[in-house]
Amino acid sequence: MDLENTLTDLAKIFDRALNGNLTHREPRIFYDALRWIPLSGGKRLRPIITMLACEAVGGVPEKTIPLGISLEYMHNSTLVHDDIIDRDDWRRGLETTHRKFGIPLAIIVGDALIGETYRMLSYMAPPEMESYTYKEIIRSIADAAKNFYEGEAMDIKFAEQFDVTMPEYMIMIEKKTAQLYLIAGKCGALIGKGSLTQVENLAEYGKLFGLMFQIKDDLLNIMTDQTALGKQEIGSDIKNGKRTMMVVHALAKADDKNKKIMMKIIGNDKATQKDVLLVIDIFRDLGSISYAQNKLDEYRKRAKACLGVLKESESKKILVALADYSVTRAY
Repeated sequence: MDLENTLTDLAKIFDRALNGNLTHREPRIFYDALRWIPLSGGKRLRPIITMLACEAVGGVPEKTIPLGISLEYMHNSTLVHDDIIDRDDWRRGLETTHRKFGIPLAIIVGDALIGETYRMLSYMAPPEMESYTYKEIIRSIADAAKNFYEGEAMDIKFAEQFDVTMPEYMIMIEKKTAQLYLIAGKCGALIGKGSLTQVENLAEYGKLFGLMFQIKDDLLNIMTDQTALGKQEIGSDIKNGKRTMMVVHALAKADDKNKKIMMKIIGNDKATQKDVLLVIDIFRDLGSISYAQNKLDEYRKRAKACLGVLKESESKKILVALADYSVTRAY
């Protein structure tokens, strides 16, 4: 299986749908800003997992398209707001929305995308879908939004702390990053009329996939040429003071000397690239990078085990391959 080509083909389905939904209207500047990040690319993994989960339990994958688009809208809403909070200037090789159009318009766009989320969900309302299933999807999306905001608040609070524990970090990324992947697995299986066990296992698969994706993103930020990620310099998370798995692990393991070095550099927007590379060397020396990579392998095994409740199919094979991809991807 050529996973990259498969993902590209599936992503095109949602790219066309997004482009058809986010049409230009007046005021033109608002719709230019609204379309900026959603149509800038992206892997479309949330809607892809939704479609695969539906098909893997015997459902019709096309029925998930409105939900998949709604997940993309909600995800992109969080990206627009997150970029403002993190003061990021680049995403997917383009200027972020607030840099391109200004912070006031970016805030409005982020809010508008939440509205678009629920507009798309309305296309699935009964009689198009069973009332119970529809209510469960709406409730799950609302819970995911609440969890994201809680996770974002934790992330902001943690940026001011140097004593964040690993359990606290895991709760934060589960709320902030894993929720929409959990919804993708769970609700895709619900639309496909999967059994309770299948729905629960695909929800867990989605959650684990989201955890892996966040940890891998954190690793890529310190180990990859950032031009491949559409950003500017290695280790921007360190300058921004983000609490990643490596930061939390290293601060817990470091002696006083290394802890003082890290506390001086992490969150210091005046830190040089040399300073950032010094912190990355400390991560490596303390085994923090290896710790994160081992966690990825652990979650990958657990995610694959969740798929044991599914019959053999092409969609199941892709879900298995996606679990590997979340660990091995280079961007």
